[in-house]
Amino acid sequence: MRGFPPIQLFLLCLAFIVLAVPLSHLTGNTSNAKVIQPAVKEAQSVKALLRLRFAHKPATLSLKLADKELITSADASPLELDAVLPATQEGVDVFLSATWPENTPDTALTLEIEPDGLEARSETRWSSAGSLDEVITFSWK
Repeated sequence: MRGFPPIQLFLLCLAFIVLAVPLSHLTGNTSNAKVIQPAVKEAQSVKALLRLRFAHKPATLSLKLADKELITSADASPLELDAVLPATQEGVDVFLSATWPENTPDTALTLEIEPDGLEARSETRWSSAGSLDEVITFSWK
C-alpha cells in the first residue's frame, strides 16, 4: 500500500519548517553578541640588561640607545649595565662605535640584550682598520 502523495508532501514541508525556525534563530543576522575589540598594546618601555664583550680593550667606546649615551669608556670585559628599552614592537636601534690603538688586530665586539619578559638577543660585529661604527637593530616578534 502506498501513501497519499499530498499528505507526504505536506509532512515533508512541515518537517522543513520545524527545522528552519531554530536554524534561522541560530544563523540570523541579529547581533546579540558583543563585538570584542582586539586589545592594542601601548608602546611600553622595558627594563633590560646590556652586556658588552670585547677581546681587546678599545681606546674609545660609545654605546647609545635612543639618543642616550650609555657607555663612554671601557674598563674591562664584559661591561654590564641596566637600561630601559623604548617600545620593542618595532625594534631597538643601538649605536655602537669604538676605536682601538694602532697595531691592534681586527677584533670582535659582542652586544647582548636581555629584556624582561622577552628573549635575549646577541649581535657580534668585527672591527676593521682599528675602528668600528655600527647601528645594530634588535627586534622581537
